[in-house]
Amino acid sequence: MSLDFSTGAIAKRDLLTVDEKITVLDAARLMVEHDVGSLVVERNKERIGILTERDILRKVVAKSLHASFVTVKEVMSSPPVTIPHDKPLREAVDLMNRKRVRRMLVTEEGKIVGIFECTCGARYHTRCSETVVNCSNCSRTLVTHVIYPEPSETSGG
Repeated sequence: MSLDFSTGAIAKRDLLTVDEKITVLDAARLMVEHDVGSLVVERNKERIGILTERDILRKVVAKSLHASFVTVKEVMSSPPVTIPHDKPLREAVDLMNRKRVRRMLVTEEGKIVGIFECTCGARYHTRCSETVVNCSNCSRTLVTHVIYPEPSETSGG
């Protein structure tokens, strides 16, 4: 796949949404029922965040909280990582690497219209493409191949 395709051209547009007030348990059941790893969260029909499997695992399960008493609003990622629909795939992959996310929401005229998800399963999305780094100000390609160290190989470990 060309890294020059627009992110919007390959983004999934049929988003599964939930209200921020529902419980994490109900949201998790919906995710299982529809075989998805994330839900777009709404407040008064406005899309305001994303709830992912990782949010549930880290913010509810790992803290021994009861999913039936925690609302989506309490654990969702908000504001979500977003990218405009007309940005090229190379910028999407670069942004996902920098933000360390597997999914990001695609916007059009400031509104969330889709989701772009990494399906490679690799850490840092290195198998999604030959990773590129773009200038965050002008989008110029700065590096065409990056080797990301394992967290244990860095000072932050």
